[in-house]
Amino acid sequence: MTAERIDSKTKPRIMTYEASSEGDWITGLHPMDDLLRGERLPHIWCQGCGLGTALTSFISSLKWLEKRKGWDLDKVAVVSGIGCTGRIAGYVRLDSFHTIHGRAIPFATGLKIANPELKVIVISGDGDIAGIGGNHFIHAARRNLGITVVCVNNFNYGMTGGQVGPTTPHEARAVTAQYGNYEYPFNLPYLAAASGASYVARWTTLHARQLDWTLRKALTHPGFSFVEIIAPCSTAYSRWNPEGKGLDPENLRRRGLEVMKHYQRVGKTDHGLHPKDAHIKVNERGEIIEIIEGEFLLETRPDFEEAMNQRVEIAEKYWQREKAALDKRVSLSIKKKKVPRTEIQLGGFGGQGIMSAGKIIGMAAAVFNNLEACFTQSYGPEARGGAAGSQVIISSSPIHHPHLTEPTSMIIMSQGAYDKYVDTLAIDGVLLIDNELVILPEDHRTDIKTLGIPATKIAEEAGNNRAANTVMLGFWTAVEGIVDQKAMEESIAESVPPKTVDLNLDVFRTGYQEGLAQG
Repeated sequence: MTAERIDSKTKPRIMTYEASSEGDWITGLHPMDDLLRGERLPHIWCQGCGLGTALTSFISSLKWLEKRKGWDLDKVAVVSGIGCTGRIAGYVRLDSFHTIHGRAIPFATGLKIANPELKVIVISGDGDIAGIGGNHFIHAARRNLGITVVCVNNFNYGMTGGQVGPTTPHEARAVTAQYGNYEYPFNLPYLAAASGASYVARWTTLHARQLDWTLRKALTHPGFSFVEIIAPCSTAYSRWNPEGKGLDPENLRRRGLEVMKHYQRVGKTDHGLHPKDAHIKVNERGEIIEIIEGEFLLETRPDFEEAMNQRVEIAEKYWQREKAALDKRVSLSIKKKKVPRTEIQLGGFGGQGIMSAGKIIGMAAAVFNNLEACFTQSYGPEARGGAAGSQVIISSSPIHHPHLTEPTSMIIMSQGAYDKYVDTLAIDGVLLIDNELVILPEDHRTDIKTLGIPATKIAEEAGNNRAANTVMLGFWTAVEGIVDQKAMEESIAESVPPKTVDLNLDVFRTGYQEGLAQG
């Protein structure tokens, strides 16, 4: 017999749960028909599995929110990964996405950020969320992202045969630990709370009514909400452990019932308990002897979107100040002299301002002299004290290759940088050194022009040795003449801390005069 679609003005003629041949399986025989994809039923879950109860509670919560809170279910998206629980996304008549193993949360993150109006729910298993996707889980919680994660925990990788998973109790048995699991499991509520979740709860599938209420709160919570649902795995986990009574495989439904009875005996509700104490205790046989259930954490604080919007408001104020400064920026005449592709290598150690110096040259060329400029940088193993280099390319024509091929100019401020870079300088190129920090060897190249200045000493005498790079910039500007003096001064004034502008300009001019004298 086949089911007929029910006209609201007539009574159903045929009472059956068989799927409609048209694929639009709304029979009116069950209050949840409109949210179930009946054409995909019967489901693939084993007899005695707790996933049916979890799905029922989820749909029940959605229908309550639709009726009592006016939720538009067209703005609800369900995301799952791989595993038994992951099939839920395929059974609900909602916008749903079945993603790859462990990637349900990053997919949901993208959905939520792209369309903040959506209510995004991740429903998947413990292996998918806490195992394969564990890193995504903790970072979504850390961000307090406005999604709900429902993790159905059956203590093993059920779909793939019952292997040990990240929540398998210590000393419990599994296909891959037939003498007892020697690993320690995650306490998922504690993991969620410690990572930053603002709503955390746990129930078993025995607590169907409490689960309904909890899911309503979780779904309406502004921030990252996490609900763990502990469910029987009658085929795999329960077969190996005392909770299932070791019944034979033909009695899966009975085995699931035994597990539910066990949950009733060992369950303990403790609302508001610190999540670190929300134990799942086991005895020496790995048998669960206590499960703490309840609502452990409810915290109100800005979710990811709200926090981001707050930063946007602050950034807008900063931008308005920056824009006002840009509007007041000095406009210099465009450099008329054509500049061929010129490659500059800067080198020293971390802390000398090698990167800053490169940026200042690039800004002077591009912003104030209207030239093309490209800047790159490289660090050694340490940010401060290790090798540091930056590279600048300047040209009147477009720069098609952003990396140095044969530098014609070098600013070198350490012995290590000299040893590293000097051989790459083009024949007839110009080498500028801090001559108190760089000692030229006896076999120093004679096919290049080498000039030196005690830049660090000049900066120290001016009151700030960190301005040594600015001394070298003045020296380079005078010697090479590629960028105008005024352009460099304006770039320095915009780049250094406001309190040091005058000092930096003074030492720049000292270096510039020395460059004129030597050049």
